Amino acid sequence: MGIQKDAGELLIYIYEKKTKGKEIPQVPDLTKETSWSKDRLLNALQYLIGKGLIDGNIVKGCGSTKVQFIAVNDITPPGIVVMENEKEFTKNFNFTINLGLFSYSWGASEK
Repeated sequence: MGIQKDAGELLIYIYEKKTKGKEIPQVPDLTKETSWSKDRLLNALQYLIGKGLIDGNIVKGCGSTKVQFIAVNDITPPGIVVMENEKEFTKNFNFTINLGLFSYSWGASEK
């Protein structure tokens, strides 16, 4: 799976947590839920932050370009617009969703 598709799945997951009034998950929780490698997860989060779809803090190593840690703060208004507009979601992530029936490739779906 590519970064773009991974990022789309993470945005769906974060959006669902937000709409259910739950805390936005952080990297340790997301690592457990997805079973993805740390690099895979950080790449997807960095993509979402770069697109302005989630608000987060990226910490890089001193004198390095390698991401060490990302704190996810919240989904942004543009992120909500993308989530609630099927055409915008497809344009940003190159796959379509039905929020009522979406299942994650990593098996962590909520009903």
